[in-house]
Amino acid sequence: MVPDRPSYRFPVREFRAWVFDVFDRYGIIILAVFLAIYPALFGGLNRSIRLAEDADMETLAEALHTLRGFVPSTPLMIQILIYAYFGIAFNILLGNAGMISLGHSAFFGVGGYTVGLMHYWLKPGTGVPTWITDTFVRLPLEISIVSALVVSALVAVALGKLASAKRGVYFAMLTLALSQVFYYAAQTFDTITGGTDGRGGLANMRLGSLDLRVGIMDATVTYYFILIVAGVATALIWQILRSPFGQVLRAVRENETRARNCGYDTNRVRLCAFILSGTFAGLAGALAIIYGESVPIENIHFVTSGQVVIITLFGGAGTFLGPAVGSFIYWYLRQLMSTEFVKYLAIFQYWEMWVGGIFILIVLFVPAGILGAIHNWTLEYRLRRSPELSRRDDAGRAVAVPHDVPAATRGQDTDAGS
Repeated sequence: MVPDRPSYRFPVREFRAWVFDVFDRYGIIILAVFLAIYPALFGGLNRSIRLAEDADMETLAEALHTLRGFVPSTPLMIQILIYAYFGIAFNILLGNAGMISLGHSAFFGVGGYTVGLMHYWLKPGTGVPTWITDTFVRLPLEISIVSALVVSALVAVALGKLASAKRGVYFAMLTLALSQVFYYAAQTFDTITGGTDGRGGLANMRLGSLDLRVGIMDATVTYYFILIVAGVATALIWQILRSPFGQVLRAVRENETRARNCGYDTNRVRLCAFILSGTFAGLAGALAIIYGESVPIENIHFVTSGQVVIITLFGGAGTFLGPAVGSFIYWYLRQLMSTEFVKYLAIFQYWEMWVGGIFILIVLFVPAGILGAIHNWTLEYRLRRSPELSRRDDAGRAVAVPHDVPAATRGQDTDAGS
């Protein structure tokens, strides 16, 4: 009698771990390719809907219409890109220096107001000297973006001198208070900033060197412009965090006393991190104004600071691209609930309640964030496949050994004195 062969079961957990491993290794390449072709994909969906309608294929056209409601539009992807980059800039502090700032809306708003006010005031008929307006009209975006970086850096230096030496909750509350100074200044000097109405109708959003119009009227061109600028800035942040400075920054985060005993000026390290984060965050605010062609005062309100904290924790503060994942989750859920789900249940109009609930669940059950959890699962998968590459820490947990650890020490505790 032939024994029954064991039934085959698809290894779901192994397959999931393999997918996570591929994403962990090549995720940045996959993400870059996807973002590069996304407008073409969304445009193809719109063309398919028009073709189905022209061919009187009502069922197919209706199905594609429903599908489009769940696919992020190009303008929504622009918003996601801007806040993804904003979160990455913010994560220089939170994820790498262990400093939680509740005042990053100040840099986001200052960068935006710099671009917006330059476009509003530096034009003929405003009383500004002709040679200044003529120069600005030739290269409007180039000059305003560089100016936004410079002004954001100067503000970051000033605020960093006041706040970066503080620790813990004192640092968080001081940054919040300082950011509110800028918010109420924008309200008070309404003849310059527009007050609570902001500044709208900004013209001449143009790259003078390429004679390229950028702004709300051409979402595809603006998408690629923001993708390139944010991509270059993100690559620069990546290189900074991989440098010796980034290693010192993480050393200060893990044990500031030990880093100080090793000879590092931890206050200066924290100040430099604050300045870098504030400068790059100012660029994010400038990009937001370029697309919207207006300067809303909400950009400098503390709610914006709260948004970037949520976005970063959604994706995972301990990972470089975590804020990008968090930005997609936050803005996609907001759009989906307020436009699609609300058609079926009116309670989804209170999208803040639902997003807040999801945020609480992530903090409670996935404290590492979405991308952080994927990275941890991937590490466990690699250790199962290559147990010789692991060792045990003091708590008995398996941890990966860096590739540069000699083979003779693998599987052993490599701490000094063990």
